[in-house]
Amino acid sequence: MNWRRGDVLLCKVPMPSTQLQQFKIRPAIVVSANELNRVSDDLMVVPCTSNTRRSLSGTQYLITGNETVTIGIRVDSVVRCESIFTINQSMVLRRLGGLNDRTIDRINRLNRK
Repeated sequence: MNWRRGDVLLCKVPMPSTQLQQFKIRPAIVVSANELNRVSDDLMVVPCTSNTRRSLSGTQYLITGNETVTIGIRVDSVVRCESIFTINQSMVLRRLGGLNDRTIDRINRLNRK
């Protein structure tokens, strides 16, 4: 599949607390460059979590309100830009939606922190 930067995917994401041995099904956002996505079997993604009770850090972005519907997730979620993972494309279950240009720019800035 030809995934693009900003695509919101439902995928199996490794859990850091289990030394990456266990996985959860959750939304993740593609952050790898489109050129790499075309030629590689791997994708760089940042996971989303529905745990919105904690204060946001400087590397996190809250998706809320109408934006959740637009990108295809069901509940308010935090994009955890500090948790970049490389996954094989076989771990992608399906595409949920995509981020708008403004949100992609915001995620880009958070990935640089």
